[in-house]
Amino acid sequence: MPVESLLHYLQIVALGIVEGVTEFLPISSTGHLLIAEALGLGSEPDVFNVVIQAGAILAVIFVYWNKIVGLLTHLENAAGRTYLCKIAAAFATTSVVSLVLIKHFNLHLPETLTPVAWATLIGGFVIFLVELFAKNLYPHDDISWTEAILMGLAQVLAAVFPGASRSGSTIMTGMALGMKRPSATEFSFLLGIPTMFAASALDLWRYRHDLTKGGGQLFVDIVLGFLVSMVVAFFVIKWLLRFVQSHTFNGFGIYRVILGGVLLVALATHALPNMGESDAKKPVSQAARAEAIPTLAPAAAPTTNNNPSLTPTNAGPVESLTNSITTPTDASNAAPASPSDQPAATTNAAPANVPASQ
Repeated sequence: MPVESLLHYLQIVALGIVEGVTEFLPISSTGHLLIAEALGLGSEPDVFNVVIQAGAILAVIFVYWNKIVGLLTHLENAAGRTYLCKIAAAFATTSVVSLVLIKHFNLHLPETLTPVAWATLIGGFVIFLVELFAKNLYPHDDISWTEAILMGLAQVLAAVFPGASRSGSTIMTGMALGMKRPSATEFSFLLGIPTMFAASALDLWRYRHDLTKGGGQLFVDIVLGFLVSMVVAFFVIKWLLRFVQSHTFNGFGIYRVILGGVLLVALATHALPNMGESDAKKPVSQAARAEAIPTLAPAAAPTTNNNPSLTPTNAGPVESLTNSITTPTDASNAAPASPSDQPAATTNAAPANVPASQ
């Protein structure tokens, strides 16, 4: 395997690990993926990041398999049936509000690090306030219809502001409403199953034509990232469920405040690039993907170009091949040469309508 391909797959594995570790901790997986990309772990399109989140969510099904099967196979149980309906109500709330914000207000996930830094910093202080406020509440295990709908609304916050954290927003909302920490955590995890699977299905459909381009490299990357994030998330969930039994989330709040402060300083001093839309996640750039993974993209046939100025130094094989070919139409559009220059124009004429650089 070429070194470029090996490095690429190592980057995909690293992104899968980042997603698996951060999806269920109240520190924002999407924000950490953006940070990882800014630090040089590669830039992937939105569909990649959303679908590998579904891999992490799949781990929830394995962890809660007995509970999920019990809820679905004992619908005659009023308490279990009501619990499922509350998950459905929270999911419906998230879906409707998100679609309204996207369609009518054109709100999307920002792709720069500045909002991530602010959301990370502010989220840390929110955790401190909720933990302090929750001490004065009478905690309860059950969840009301109002609490379920509000936790559904909390997911929308994470859908618009990377760094807010989907799990963090929902867990903190539940705790602020008086739910016990383990109960809020469990409902947040189960609510993530339909939410993230729906988001993944929507993105897969939106980018379905890109999945098979470039030798299907994007599809391979998604499968690899999906599997890695699922395995890592499984162990993280197991650990977190034990952790919340006897610990607060203040440690994560401290982490968020430190990370948010460091990011803001790094961005202000230009020590870290504030990725713009041209550098951040975009729909698939198949030409770039083909160059990065030579094993899955056919190489262009070697050509001879007698005029080096026609080939930009940063062009890929397809662009270089295009610039080195003079078609009959191009030749007819070439500027007429003077009689004294006629021999040179005949042997090495450059099409006038081909730019010197792209």
